Amino acid sequence: MREKVGQRPRGTLKIDHFVADTAVRGENDHENGQAPGNTQLLGKYTLKRQAGQSLVGNKSDKVVFHYSLAWHPDEKDGLTKDEMLRAADGSIKALGAEGHQAAIIAHNDTKHPHLHVVINRVNPEHGKMLDLWKYQERLSKWALGYEQERGMIYCEQREANWQRRDLGETFSADKDAAYHKHDQAKGLGHANDNDTRKIMADQKAKDSALSQAGEAMHTRHSQEWKDLSKWYGEGKPKIAGRTAGDAPTPFQKARADIKEQYRPVWREHYAKQRAETQAFEKRETRLLGKLENAVAAVRMSKELAAADKGHAQASLFNFLTSSKTRADALERLHAAQTRKLGGRQSAEVGAAISKIKTAQQTAYKSHRERFNAKREALKADQATDKQEMRQKWQERHQERSRILDVVRRMKTLKAERKASQETTRGKEREEFKAATKPKRRRKGRVRKRKVDE
Repeated sequence: MREKVGQRPRGTLKIDHFVADTAVRGENDHENGQAPGNTQLLGKYTLKRQAGQSLVGNKSDKVVFHYSLAWHPDEKDGLTKDEMLRAADGSIKALGAEGHQAAIIAHNDTKHPHLHVVINRVNPEHGKMLDLWKYQERLSKWALGYEQERGMIYCEQREANWQRRDLGETFSADKDAAYHKHDQAKGLGHANDNDTRKIMADQKAKDSALSQAGEAMHTRHSQEWKDLSKWYGEGKPKIAGRTAGDAPTPFQKARADIKEQYRPVWREHYAKQRAETQAFEKRETRLLGKLENAVAAVRMSKELAAADKGHAQASLFNFLTSSKTRADALERLHAAQTRKLGGRQSAEVGAAISKIKTAQQTAYKSHRERFNAKREALKADQATDKQEMRQKWQERHQERSRILDVVRRMKTLKAERKASQETTRGKEREEFKAATKPKRRRKGRVRKRKVDE
């Protein structure tokens, strides 16, 4: 269903020979032998007086309103006269013209069935003019409902337009104008207006929004790298056991633990050595005891010589003749025992530290591997973000170029139209001046008469 509207001032629609059928609305006038539009014979002012209406108001000489209804060619076979009249009555009702005189003329000269509706805008009862405010939208809304009622939408653009209107968008559908002008307007996405300043402001706003999104992306990327670096840096002290405060490191703790384990061993070791020293000193007070100490010194000297190749073994004679030599042998033996015990403790500390170092190296390696994995994933994610941003900028440039091309064409068309109007006005002005300029009356030659002196 397509509706086409128009007005014809002071007159009725011309009907050619191809009229198939005609119907008249406004039976009272028809019965009296008056055709639609004959309320003008009585006069709208007379009708207003009879109806008690005010005579003031805007005046209009467009007293006849005409529009046409057309069906799709596919509907031709199943379309009846009653259905066409029903559609015409529905459209008249949509305009609020039920009480007005109307002529409905059906044509069969085209592939698509259609009819014309001619309405007398002057109401035959009170003489008021039919209000045609937003008649395009009213007819469009009725046509959409008519197609929905019949179960087939032939004009999809009209349905899309009303979906936009239902969402609160305000715009006007294309008027009867050249098709290339409609195409240029559609290039702007059916904008509500063609104000180039608003269009440019919208483009700048889109560029600004995309630029801000890019800056936010770069800021986020920088912060992600800082966070990753911080995570890696904080992980190494945790692995090494270095924490804030005076807490001992794993190495210090291992040394302290082994030292605590050896504390009773050292206590027993020194107690044994004190007891041996006291027994040595007690034996030194007796002659037989000195002999025992000398034999013990020889034995100790052999043990020291076996443990230390650089130690010189003293003779029994030296130990028998010198008390100092016997005491030195005992001291050297005690010192050797102390070194041996300290070496054993140091060996255990070294083993514990080596074990800790091995565990830390394994943890460092795992931490580094996790860091590398996170770094590669972050590089891939950020590369995807940058690619998407580049794609958005490419689309933004293409859209801006299209819009700017349309704006430039609009400016060119506007300038051409303005120049054409100026040229037309200039020609009309010149023609008017030429038509209204008074003709100069030709002056005849004046002969001067000689005056007799």
